[in-house]
Amino acid sequence: MKRYIIGADIGTQSIKVHLYDEELKLAGAVSKEQYVDTPRPMWMTQRASSWWSLLTESIRELLLKTGISGDQVSAFGCCAHMHGAVPVRLDGSVVQDDIQLYSDKRGGYLADKIAEEMTDELYHISANMPTSSWHGIKIKWLKENEPDVYEKADKFLTPKDFINFKMTGVACTDYSEAAGVFAMDQNTGEWSDMLLGVLDIDKEKLPHIQKAYDIVGTVSEQAASETGLSTKTAVITGGGDMLSMLYVSGMHKKGTVVDITGTGGIICGYTKLPVMDRRIMNLRHVLDGWVPFGNIDAAGVSFRFLRDNLCKKERDEARGRGIDDYAYLCALAEKMPAGASGLYFLPYLMGERTMGSADSRGCYIGMSMDKEIGHFIRALLEGVALEFKRTLDVFEGSGNSIDAVYHSGGGAKGDLWNQIKADIYEKPIYTLQADEGGVLGVSLMAAYAVGIISDLVEGADAVVKVKKVYEPNSGNFPVYREMKDVFSELHDTLQAPFRHMARVQEKML
Repeated sequence: MKRYIIGADIGTQSIKVHLYDEELKLAGAVSKEQYVDTPRPMWMTQRASSWWSLLTESIRELLLKTGISGDQVSAFGCCAHMHGAVPVRLDGSVVQDDIQLYSDKRGGYLADKIAEEMTDELYHISANMPTSSWHGIKIKWLKENEPDVYEKADKFLTPKDFINFKMTGVACTDYSEAAGVFAMDQNTGEWSDMLLGVLDIDKEKLPHIQKAYDIVGTVSEQAASETGLSTKTAVITGGGDMLSMLYVSGMHKKGTVVDITGTGGIICGYTKLPVMDRRIMNLRHVLDGWVPFGNIDAAGVSFRFLRDNLCKKERDEARGRGIDDYAYLCALAEKMPAGASGLYFLPYLMGERTMGSADSRGCYIGMSMDKEIGHFIRALLEGVALEFKRTLDVFEGSGNSIDAVYHSGGGAKGDLWNQIKADIYEKPIYTLQADEGGVLGVSLMAAYAVGIISDLVEGADAVVKVKKVYEPNSGNFPVYREMKDVFSELHDTLQAPFRHMARVQEKML
C-alpha cells in the first residue's frame, strides 16, 4: 500500500493542509482563510476552536478530494504561528478560546519590567531578552490579569502543540517553541527554575520538550472520527512555522541567511550557538543548532495596509485591468529613484520586539509636496529592507560572514523588492522555485520520523532549488548606506516619543 504524509500550517491568514506521496510530491492541497481579531489597539487574537474545526474540515476535504483513505496516511505533522498561549485542561477542553498571537503586545509592560532587572546571568540562561511575543510573557499576563484562566489551566500550549494535543491527547513541545517561552535554559535544553521564578509561573503547567521530528503518539479515536485519519497515523512534535519554513528555505546548513517576508517578516542566520547580543533574538532550530534573528511583525501586512488605505484608486485600477494589485503598485514604485527622494518609512505598525519598543509605531517621514504615490510605495519597500539591514549588521558584527541571502514568502514574488533588498543588504538575493513554506518542512520531518526519508539534510537538499538570483547594484550602495544611517537615527530618536504616544493613547481608550 502506497504511503502518504499530511502536513498542516496554521497561519495567521490561512490554514494550509498538504498531502505528499512517498516521493514527496504534492498529491493534494486544501487552504482555508482565517482572520485575526483586534479587540484593542496592539491586541491580536484568534480562536483555538477555529483552528481545530478548520483543520479537521480541511483534512476530511483533502482525503475526499484525492481519494486517499486515512489508513494510507503514515504520519501527520503540524507547524503554526508561534508563541501563543493556549490554556487547556487535561480532558482536551480549552479554558479560554481567544488566544494571544505572537504579535499581541499587551504584555509589553511586563517584558519591560523584567528587562529593567535583566542580569547577565539570566541573559546567558535564556539567550534572549524579554519581549511581549514570548509564550511565557503571555502566560504571566494571564496570571496577573485573568487569574481564573491561569488556575484552571492544566497546561499552556503553543498553537501547533494544541493541535497535537487534540490529535493525540499528549501535551509536549519541541525545542524551537521551548526556546521562545523565555523559560528554557539554552545550555541544557530544559526548563529553568530561575527563569520560571522571574516569570512567576509553575513548571508543571508547561509540557515536556522533545525534538521536532520525534513522534508524539498516534491519532486518538476521537481525533480519527473528526479527521478521517487512522488511529495508526503517527503524529510528530513539529516545529514553529518560522523554523519549519527556514528548514526548506535554504537554512538546513549552517552559515546561511534567510529573509522571509510574509505577513510579518524575519531575517535570520543558522549558527552552532546563539548570538549573544541583546538586540537579537535566538531560537533553537528544528534541526540541531540555533537561529539568531530579527523581525518585523508588520512587513508584508504593511504593504497590504498601504494598498487598502492609501492606494485604493490604484488597487481598483489594477483589478479593473486584470493586473495583480501588488505588481501594479511595484511598477509605480519602480519609476521612483533609489531612496524614494528622501522619504522614509518605519515599518512598526505592530510595534517592535528587541530592536526597539513594543510602543513603536509606523511612520512616514520626509513628506513634501513633490511626493507621488510611487514614492510612498518605494519608501515602504525600502523601509522594510533598511530595518532588516540593522539586523544583518549585528550578525556580521558578531563575526558571522554572509555571502548570500535566501528570500522567500510573498515578498519574494516581485522583482523590485528583491532588487531593493540586494542593493541595501549588498548581498546577492536567491529566490526559490518551490515556496511551500512550513507545511513542506514539517511534512519532511514527518516523513523522516516514519522512515520515508533517511536524512533530514538530504531531504531538504532535494526540495531547495534556486529560482532566480538578484545581484546587488553597487551604484545604489552610497545612497542606501547614507539612508541606513538616517533610518537608524530616526529609529533611536523616536523611541521616547513612541513611549509617550502610547501612554497618551491608553487614556483615549
